[in-house]
Amino acid sequence: MGNQYVKPERTGNSPYTRSGVPPPALVKTGDKPLHRVNDRMSLEMHMADERVRAAGLSAAEREWRKKWVHDQHLHADEPVVVDAVHRQLNPIRTAYRLPWDKFYLHYLKPTLGVYYGTAVRVTVPKLLIAFVTIQTAYYYWKYEVKDWQHLRGLESMPQKEVIVNKQTIDEKYPGLLDKGLANPEKDNYYTPTFAKRTAYLDVGETKRPW
Repeated sequence: MGNQYVKPERTGNSPYTRSGVPPPALVKTGDKPLHRVNDRMSLEMHMADERVRAAGLSAAEREWRKKWVHDQHLHADEPVVVDAVHRQLNPIRTAYRLPWDKFYLHYLKPTLGVYYGTAVRVTVPKLLIAFVTIQTAYYYWKYEVKDWQHLRGLESMPQKEVIVNKQTIDEKYPGLLDKGLANPEKDNYYTPTFAKRTAYLDVGETKRPW
């Protein structure tokens, strides 16, 4: 209450008020519950009644309380959301967020409200980014060339196999490693099924009229 606070004169012995005047008596005389569902033990006691809470206030305290209560009433234009105060974005983020921010202000917020509009504004762009990322990775994995001349795709370089007892295996089982291990040089660095392709077989001269 600042420097204008004046403590009221104490005229009673009640510990619940500043002036000592006891609060008005309630209908229920005790705090003991009646063992009913709708009659639990009260923790507010006499403070549950607003008039009782203000019973021991002086005139100055009542005036300050009145001003404080009126200050809790918001203006029709409040709360005012200043975007620059709550969010400091760099130019790149401002640029790619601009379409969805405009869509939120002009459509989502007036139509769905603040809560659901914000939920759509936050969720949908992230889902779209995740969908585009997954589709791009899938396309890159499925259609990109993966051979010794084009080291692209998710499987760009096969791991080199390490054989500990290579010399011993060659002595006991000659030719086993060549049959069991993949050797790109054997197929001229093409895929193993490249020599079995049927798309470019020489079928002789065509009998078509053109």
